Amino acid sequence: MTRPGSSPISRSKAGSGRAAAPGWWFEDAVPGAILRHRGGRTVADADHVWLAWLTNNASDVHGNAHTAQVGEFGRPVVLGALTVAIVVGLARPAEGAAARTGRRASRGWSSIRLRGPVFAGDTLYAESAVHAAKAEWEGGGTVGRTIRGFNQRGETVVEIDEEIEAPSLGLGGTKDC
Repeated sequence: MTRPGSSPISRSKAGSGRAAAPGWWFEDAVPGAILRHRGGRTVADADHVWLAWLTNNASDVHGNAHTAQVGEFGRPVVLGALTVAIVVGLARPAEGAAARTGRRASRGWSSIRLRGPVFAGDTLYAESAVHAAKAEWEGGGTVGRTIRGFNQRGETVVEIDEEIEAPSLGLGGTKDC
């Protein structure tokens, strides 16, 4: 077994098992598949402090270490919005020649569930459970998925239900872009 985020995207059900470039293609989105996204991102103190200031979120749970130490988690918790942004970024579709179509947009999130705390120093990883895939235009289609974000201990910290447009590998993309 590999550690989270250490291997290229892979499918646990159906599909070719081929290696992939960062991101994924419409052809990878087989309903029932779990897409394990490459890479991870360690959250720094400065990341969540900056976003808290930018968004005017002055909650002590996010920025007051003294107050947070007597709270439920014993230390400041990273903003959920930052957790979501990082996990969605890790789970992005492929780029390269196919992305020039401009058809790589999220059509929306129907649900975001924060399942556990994230702290500065945690490393986040992502995988997607594909629920639906529909070819809708030449060169790609729409994918319905649940993105699961998890930390270095394998604990789920966020789940995001999303419908997103994904480019087709056949549009000129390559697996080594």
